[in-house]
Amino acid sequence: MSSNCTHAFGGWLAGCGAATAVISAVVQTFFMIASGGDVARLLQGIAVLVLPSAMVFVITCLLTAIPAAVVVWLGEAFRIRSAMFFGCAGAAIGALSISVLMRSAAVWTSGVGILFIVAGFVAGLTYYFVTRELAAYEHSM
Repeated sequence: MSSNCTHAFGGWLAGCGAATAVISAVVQTFFMIASGGDVARLLQGIAVLVLPSAMVFVITCLLTAIPAAVVVWLGEAFRIRSAMFFGCAGAAIGALSISVLMRSAAVWTSGVGILFIVAGFVAGLTYYFVTRELAAYEHSM
């Protein structure tokens, strides 16, 4: 059981990292477009994103800990081994997280909500594949 908890924790952290990477990549794309080909301006934009990306990771961890634990528990209790289940659960957690953070309909009309749904979906898939690989590695030893 403790190895399952370790796998779940590792998969959840990897999922939080994946969600952060998706959000940061979208923001970085906007910096690239805004730089207009000016490399110095682009590098400045990259440097400016380091601290906010770390903050996004921490906030992601804080907002998703309890909902992700519920999803992991359900997955274990019902022996769900589906990438689609964890991807969709991650998308739902992403939608819930941005709704809790922003509490405004503008989130959904501006497209920010969609970004968080996609980030959550990627996080759920990351969780699934990381835990699957950790279990396979442990089983092969």
